[in-house]
Amino acid sequence: MSFLCSIPLVSMLMSGCLPPEPLATGYVEGDYVLVAPIETAQIAAIPVKRGDRVSDDQPLAILERRDAEITVAQSEAALAQAKSKLADLEQGARPEKIATIKASIAAADASAKEAKRDMERQQKLAAKGTVSESKLESARTSYDVAKAKVEELQADLAYTRLPARKDEIAAATASVKQAEAALESAEWRLTKRTLKASQPGIVVDVIRDMGEVAGPSAPVLSILPDGGAKLRLYIPEKDIATIKLGSRLSVECDSCTGDLSATVNYISDGPEFTPPVIYSLENRQKLVYLIEAKLGKDSALKPGQIVSVRLDTGTGGETR
Repeated sequence: MSFLCSIPLVSMLMSGCLPPEPLATGYVEGDYVLVAPIETAQIAAIPVKRGDRVSDDQPLAILERRDAEITVAQSEAALAQAKSKLADLEQGARPEKIATIKASIAAADASAKEAKRDMERQQKLAAKGTVSESKLESARTSYDVAKAKVEELQADLAYTRLPARKDEIAAATASVKQAEAALESAEWRLTKRTLKASQPGIVVDVIRDMGEVAGPSAPVLSILPDGGAKLRLYIPEKDIATIKLGSRLSVECDSCTGDLSATVNYISDGPEFTPPVIYSLENRQKLVYLIEAKLGKDSALKPGQIVSVRLDTGTGGETR
């Protein structure tokens, strides 16, 4: 066999030793978390800076608290007032009021006794014919009025000693529960004036500085949580049938060391035309499918890095 004839054979043998071509080239993207307060407030302090590693529940920013503290104090006062009213209704009248009514009863009873003695005296005189019938009738009327006054005050005392009606107590009880809920809400909002990390990660950017105003749509900073990096890849139409949800991808990059892998967790429903700017092996590809793959939490890849991926053979996965 001549030398020239052996070249194709050698080429075929060597090609079997070369690694397979990458399935696609893409880039690392971050799922960032924007940290913002639930209500508008001025920033009092930011104890972290860009690039800091933060742990779960670590304070990230402290907002002005004075107005929230005032709301808590008002809610506490409203709750105390509601509880006092309920206790007053459940116990009936205060001892001081009962003592006043008892004193009035004693005075009215003394007047009634005096009116009775006067009536009896007039009756004796009338029997002797020394007083007119009209004067006797006037004495009787005075006694009846004095006796009725005593009975009225005694009834008032009995009513005062009774607890409030059930509907009044129920309304007061509802007011207490409402005040308790308002206090709980005010205390919760006060705790939210300290913004804390919901999970470990890296502070990527401090968006606002101390003294500026933050709000629900005006975040203070952004964090890249651990495990928040993902791969964004465009797979040629001819290769999409090999990709399934759960497919394992081998990941390579210029500065990568060791074995890196990612798991496909999103496949677009339909193809699209190649984006104007795309990290791909051949930009001449026209129809591609967007897929995303989740990296492990211990991955050192950074957002923006370009990577190449290959499909691990033998990995399962769900069909789309």
